[in-house]
Amino acid sequence: MTVNIRAKEASTPAESLDILSLYRTMVTARVTNDLLKTRKTQGRFPFYIGCAGHESMAAVVAALNHDDWMSLYYRDLAAWLQRTGDMYGPLREAYSRTTGPMSAGRNMPSHYSSKRHRILPTFSEVAALAPFAGGVGFSLKWHKRNEIILFTTGDGGVATNDFNALFRQTAVHQLPVLMVIEDNGWAITAPSTIQWGGSLVEWAKGGGVYAEEVDGTDTMATYEASVRLVEHVRSGKGPVLMHLRLGLLDPHSSSTDIRSYRTKEEIEITKATKDPVKNFGHWLVEHGYLQEDDIERIRKEVRAELEHAETEILQEPEPSADRVLKDVLRVPTWQENIPRGTKKQLPMLGAINEALIELAQRDPGFFVYGQDVGSPKGGVFGATAMLVTQCPGRAISSPLNEQVIVGIAAGAGMVDGNARCAEIQFVDYHQSAAQTIRLAARILYQTYGGWTVPLLIRTKSGSGGGGPISSGGAGGGAFGHSNAGEQWFTSVPGMITICPATPFDAKGLLLEAARAQSPVAFLERGRLYRSEPPKDSQGNIIAAMAEYWSVPEGYYTLPIGKARRIRIGNGPTSIAIISWGTMVLESCTAAANSVNRYGGAIEVVDLRTLAPFDEEAVAAAVREANRVIVVTEEDDLTSFGRHLHSWIVQNCFYDLDATPSFISALPAPAAPYNATEESAFYPTAKTIEQKIEELLAE
Repeated sequence: MTVNIRAKEASTPAESLDILSLYRTMVTARVTNDLLKTRKTQGRFPFYIGCAGHESMAAVVAALNHDDWMSLYYRDLAAWLQRTGDMYGPLREAYSRTTGPMSAGRNMPSHYSSKRHRILPTFSEVAALAPFAGGVGFSLKWHKRNEIILFTTGDGGVATNDFNALFRQTAVHQLPVLMVIEDNGWAITAPSTIQWGGSLVEWAKGGGVYAEEVDGTDTMATYEASVRLVEHVRSGKGPVLMHLRLGLLDPHSSSTDIRSYRTKEEIEITKATKDPVKNFGHWLVEHGYLQEDDIERIRKEVRAELEHAETEILQEPEPSADRVLKDVLRVPTWQENIPRGTKKQLPMLGAINEALIELAQRDPGFFVYGQDVGSPKGGVFGATAMLVTQCPGRAISSPLNEQVIVGIAAGAGMVDGNARCAEIQFVDYHQSAAQTIRLAARILYQTYGGWTVPLLIRTKSGSGGGGPISSGGAGGGAFGHSNAGEQWFTSVPGMITICPATPFDAKGLLLEAARAQSPVAFLERGRLYRSEPPKDSQGNIIAAMAEYWSVPEGYYTLPIGKARRIRIGNGPTSIAIISWGTMVLESCTAAANSVNRYGGAIEVVDLRTLAPFDEEAVAAAVREANRVIVVTEEDDLTSFGRHLHSWIVQNCFYDLDATPSFISALPAPAAPYNATEESAFYPTAKTIEQKIEELLAE
């Protein structure tokens, strides 16, 4: 049975609503909730988090089009059912079956996800999907599509940095996002009154977002408001916040005792007055759409259907241990291509500019988003200067919020599977976006390959200055501008980390990184932006490196995860130096000086990619030289360099004639501003030369 409801203040009438089907969906959500709650109590699986009291979310979804996007939170079982019609899915995930449509049994129950149905993957971290949802909305507006995205969270989610990033994204860019705050009065055991001050609606309006309060215990009122607010968003009037008042009928989760923090009277009043399923059933009876007996009949029919589904699901396969490392990382398969463009001398900054132009010309949807990147200068370092002039509109200046920046690029990439570029001025500043970055890297694994997040994060890293430390003097970057930063990314499963040392590598690797379906941290050493090829102590350019400042025009790529082995001198290698970024230049200078003094040959292994690093090349270099030095610009705490050193000891022990040496920055915050301390802080060619002499003397 359908009812035609015309949206107030809407330019078009809402589609007809099958109210009996909507009611059945809500009943299905409630009966599923009760069944799974019982099964958890029986010990059939370890955890369950319920939806009782939130079933009117089905009415919100009923107001959307089927091609609209959704970012749900863990109480949105009714929203899942309204969009997908799949009652098997929640049971399959509760029982951790490989047939589960959300994570193939890899994630906890109630973490909704479906690429087919445009449902972004839910996180346990409350509201953590918010910045990604903003990125989806940004992409929809960018491509002038008619879809919108629904983002939902609870009252506790409003207090998170993630939600505030989404709010900033939507308000600044006026994105097609409907934000629904499902306020049931409780964030676990904390009342919603401590999550914000004053009126949430007035707060949102003050920030530039239209907002309304809606009674979520009244299903028809929820639907009517949703139709009107969806039309507001779809018609280009800007984002909307719906403060949906609900009641939580169960504890926060199966791990919580409701009576330990809520009074008996409050629980009874909530169940008596704020049950949307019961209230909607009464409304249908009062208006003649159902008889009183139909209420129990429908509930029993749904219960029978669920028990039948459960019987089938229990026969389906469970995950096996042999898949535990499946879908951690997606590195593109490199296809060899020979650069055919005319070569010209370029610094790394010029090579990066050219790479961004190539990406923009090949992908009409490609953009760089970050602080100041759309200015005529092309950001503080000028990395997007060519993009600004040659591809107007592709370099977009952002608010001063790294979580906003990363979320926009990550969510936009999820829409069409093509990487977008987030620029973070200094790697130190990424930390406000650390959760969003970690989760972007986790999505592939969490969804068992169901979703990918192609994402480029370009950032200046390492000490300042205008060239190699040995020749460039102090950089004056001081604290907040001088961290190497690789340890923040190489320790994240699912993350690719690249740190080029030359302009040729920077361009080729950046172009290849855009093909990756896993997030990429692309670390651009500030000292290398304008550096020349390294020189020995006599001022001679080191020939083995000089060619990599000659950069071909046009498109070419270099393989991710493949190191470059650079031989300096003649004859068998006596030492292998493993390094990356600025330290490659320092290592080459030290190697050249040592070879000039003592003869022989030293090999410098430029990792280029830190995660995943080229284990084969490292092992081969150690095997041939029998002595090894690892050189990093990081401080010697829990660094990537120390991890690499440990890997060599563990995997190459019997190929070593001496203890592997390790050179790093000092174990202090990076880095002092004054020239004397800063110069002492980082390794230099002289530091490496001294270690070479020690090893050769053993």
